[in-house]
Amino acid sequence: MVSAADFKAILRDQLSLSSWLALGAIVQGLLFLVLGRVALILPITLVGWRVLDAFLQAQGLKPNPHMEGVIKNKFSAQFPSEDGQYGNKPANGEVCVLLLGFKSNHPMQMLAPGFKETGDHFNNMMVELQAHKEENGLLGTTSWIGLGERTTANEVMTTFYFRSLEDVHNFANGKVHRDGWNWWNKNVHKHPHLTIWHEVFRATSGNWESIYVNSPPTSLSATAFKGISEETGEEVWHSPIVDARKGLLKTSAGRMSRSQGDEHDKYNDDPYGNYA
Repeated sequence: MVSAADFKAILRDQLSLSSWLALGAIVQGLLFLVLGRVALILPITLVGWRVLDAFLQAQGLKPNPHMEGVIKNKFSAQFPSEDGQYGNKPANGEVCVLLLGFKSNHPMQMLAPGFKETGDHFNNMMVELQAHKEENGLLGTTSWIGLGERTTANEVMTTFYFRSLEDVHNFANGKVHRDGWNWWNKNVHKHPHLTIWHEVFRATSGNWESIYVNSPPTSLSATAFKGISEETGEEVWHSPIVDARKGLLKTSAGRMSRSQGDEHDKYNDDPYGNYA
């Protein structure tokens, strides 16, 4: 399902910076014709407030919303067991990554024929996946917008993390995805301006690793694993986030169970030992 933040980012990407500035100038000009100099109050107040807001945050006088959820440390994503234990073997389990991309090459961009229908089918798939995560083997998703490809209407991509390749194929052949698939196959000749693609990567145990520093949970670290509470016996969802400042998780090889995580000790430059 497309979040409000995703929609705003996609909408903002529909026009170039010069087009947005021109539209703003037109609106401001019309307001000036109607209200006179009073029309300047709103933009001046808005810019002034945002400058003041940034200054207060930079001086520590106001909370920085961009730091909300940030874990100020070095951590990794490791798969927990049903009881929430992480064991002593990193990268202990398979993960299958699906990258799904979509782009409009039409001059009307998101107003192009077929764009809405494609988006609706994608949203239906997301709703189905999220509503039945355990049955579908979905661990989590992250959304992205490509930058630098072109000035507007950049590609959007969603990263899906599944328990296994079989889970990916099972969902692909399920009703909701099959409905979207059938619609696309029936209409693809009408929409040569729409780009869709996917890539699938299967990483077996010991062949993947992750590291994050001063980051909110994202990508693999934003996934969740179903478990059972030892105290209540009820269903719970465990986070994969684990402290990576010491032990096996200190190094890339250690995080893939290929070393003891001590190969960097010779450099004597670990900045995370006392970092908190």
